[in-house]
Amino acid sequence: MRRLLSWIACLWVASATVAVACRYSVRDTGFVDLGNSPMRLEFSPDASFLEPQRQAIAQAAAAVLLDSNITFSTVAEPRAGEPASLRLVDATGRSFTLASGSEIPRTASEAIRVMESLSTSPMRDRLQQEALRAYAVVLLIEGSDEAANARVRDAATTAIASVTRLIPGMPKPVDVGPQLLTLSRSAQGAERILLWGLGFEPSVGSDPRLAIVYGRGRRLGTPLEGPLITQTVLRERLVLIGQDCECDLDRSWLRGPLLPGRWDRGRQELAAKSLGFDPENPVVRAEVSRIVERGPQPGQRRKTAGTAQALGYSEDSVDSIPSPADLQDGDEPAPAPAQAKTQAKPVPSPAAAAAPRRLWWLFGSSMAAAAALGAWLAIRSFQR
Repeated sequence: MRRLLSWIACLWVASATVAVACRYSVRDTGFVDLGNSPMRLEFSPDASFLEPQRQAIAQAAAAVLLDSNITFSTVAEPRAGEPASLRLVDATGRSFTLASGSEIPRTASEAIRVMESLSTSPMRDRLQQEALRAYAVVLLIEGSDEAANARVRDAATTAIASVTRLIPGMPKPVDVGPQLLTLSRSAQGAERILLWGLGFEPSVGSDPRLAIVYGRGRRLGTPLEGPLITQTVLRERLVLIGQDCECDLDRSWLRGPLLPGRWDRGRQELAAKSLGFDPENPVVRAEVSRIVERGPQPGQRRKTAGTAQALGYSEDSVDSIPSPADLQDGDEPAPAPAQAKTQAKPVPSPAAAAAPRRLWWLFGSSMAAAAALGAWLAIRSFQR
């Protein structure tokens, strides 16, 4: 009897664990450092650098970059004919030269100033502050084409308003909806590291560019530029951030790079208070890493951002085709097939979307109570 009760208790505990395991949204994972986007500051000195000068750069990096996602290393001297360099390298091998030759700092104060520019900037600070309190941040990087800038701004504003209406029905609602920030052309010269970290060329282009940032500064998906920026694409990407990270999403969308920058203890504490868990906890990091790396479960249909699946759309056979008025801005009308026509189902209302979530939590709470009862019965049986 004791053995039977013990097995029942174990089964109940296991069932309850499964029931409450889905507790992270995609936004939550953005606050967890998965270790998949490290950045290196590589110093390649030539013979003109004396040992005290080399030490000044290394010590400045150790002090200033302590709370950042950038590590420092001294690499081999440059080949003959090439100048000394100080460059930033990301996980894919892309590099950004901060200084070369005589531009490289030789004193401790100069080195500290360079390291500070690596770890922080006005727009990076603002991005992190907004991402802490809001659902996500849409960063519009202006180009020289004013008409294109206005088109992208309108598309972003409409997409943000649409997603904000859906947030109350998402698995983990956020009080503040997506925020739109604009990086003007005049400010882009001081934000070259930010632009490079987002995957863009640091120079100002004619077309506007756009990136979605969430969590502690993680970029969602690929950066967008010019005609690729549409209301539909932005809406679908933003909806992904509010989804359960254990559902059938393409996990590659959860592996975006972190912006180069500092994430200090103050921001870490604010994130833990807001989320209800500490994203730096080793157990949390291991659990989220497992979820992100394992991919969809057998039989699941993978949802990819940029497709109608991400918004919960499906296709059914109907007798009529959508009218031009039904098309979203930026969408191209598709030719009607010879027989069956298709029409997109609208996104469920927040109340309808919240119903499965309420049932899930009810089930999880019931299983947790059953687990507690089973554990109590097991303890009583052993005491006898």
